[in-house]
Amino acid sequence: MFNLGEKVAKINLQGRTLLEEPLSRHTTFAVGGPADVMVFPETVNDIQTLWQFCTENKIPLFIMGKGANLLVSDRGIRGVTLNLSSFSSWRFEGSKFRAQAGLGIDTAIELCRDKGLSALEAFYGMPSSLGGAFWMNARCYGREASEVFAGAVVLDQNGVHDATFPASAWSYKISPFQTFPGIILEVAVQTVAEKREVIQSVMNTNFADRSQKGHYRLPCAGSIFKNDRRFHDPSGVIIDRCGLKGLKRGQAAVSDWHGNILVNQGGATATDLRALIDEVRQRVFDQTGFRLEEEVLYAGEWNEN
Repeated sequence: MFNLGEKVAKINLQGRTLLEEPLSRHTTFAVGGPADVMVFPETVNDIQTLWQFCTENKIPLFIMGKGANLLVSDRGIRGVTLNLSSFSSWRFEGSKFRAQAGLGIDTAIELCRDKGLSALEAFYGMPSSLGGAFWMNARCYGREASEVFAGAVVLDQNGVHDATFPASAWSYKISPFQTFPGIILEVAVQTVAEKREVIQSVMNTNFADRSQKGHYRLPCAGSIFKNDRRFHDPSGVIIDRCGLKGLKRGQAAVSDWHGNILVNQGGATATDLRALIDEVRQRVFDQTGFRLEEEVLYAGEWNEN
């Protein structure tokens, strides 16, 4: 019988390997069943070796960063989960900031600020990895990650190589990485010189706004639904207008303070949260005709009827 844990252990990776690791410990929703095998790579060679192993043995490989914008099923994730949160070295090259994909975006912003370089401060307080922010083409306070994208290093079937994309490949919450059959290893960010106090002011303002909107009160994934410009109003306003604040499924709830933030009130399951998301979407459609689209990504094994 093929024992996945034993097989991965024999690869002799430099990074840690955990078996049956609860994803609830690694997602901002604090829910999710076990990963069969979770690997925290330390080197590019770790990732290449694991990629080859999974490809040759036809084992599913799931890539994650800091677990933001992610709803993992109660059954967990089969195969190997590659957790890039420890893959986080960085360096400056002239006006570019380069970092491995797992570096926390707040850390990246603080490093740039200390050098008097502006790029990502609009995203301060977002619980994301740098790779995740570019994979999602994160958008906050009128800025998009794509605006400062200066290239990436990726791993795919052709090995490790540089990747660039035209502006036309990016759009609202859409990036070329979402259809790219590989892994982001490193991102280059284009910076511009700015006074440290100016950068810090933007950081403070945006962090305070996130706090006021309740992003840190309870486990959540930030905004659940995209803001569709065709609907004129933000999704949170539409959900509030439909009278859905406080709506609950088990211990999952639409927050009392923001219609587009769903929270784990303590002991919620992924099933509760997904059912609540589906109910909010359906009730908004019934009342308005608007079809809200989720930002949150679903991972793992779900009961699909």
